[in-house]
Amino acid sequence: IRGIKDIYKFDAALIASAEARKLNEAAAARAEIFVATSTITRKEEGTDIHLPSQLLKYIIHYGRKGLSIQRYKGLGEMNPGQLWETTLDPDARSLLKVKVSHADTADEIFSKLMGDVVEPRREFIQDNALSVANLDV
Repeated sequence: IRGIKDIYKFDAALIASAEARKLNEAAAARAEIFVATSTITRKEEGTDIHLPSQLLKYIIHYGRKGLSIQRYKGLGEMNPGQLWETTLDPDARSLLKVKVSHADTADEIFSKLMGDVVEPRREFIQDNALSVANLDV
């Protein structure tokens, strides 16, 4: 505004948060009053941003360049260096005590998600997908 440049830095957790998704929904619902345009600049190239969802897509697109995301079914599939970085290093790991206060409900959910029958799992995911607040991808 009037020659004053503001710089904001966003981390991936904030952008992927439930609050950011709700903000995006609110902005989309009020698109007619989302008048001001922001410009994000990367390597001297500017891109106009009109909605929070555009900012998210832009950051994810450029933020993933050079990254390699791997998923493992178990610790036995990891090489020793990866095991140390993710699980064995005492400075990086967290040990949490898990308490199950509703064992019947927990057992039912685990059976749905880990069982051999696909339909209950699909139904559970579809019913709960939009209410997820913290997903480890």
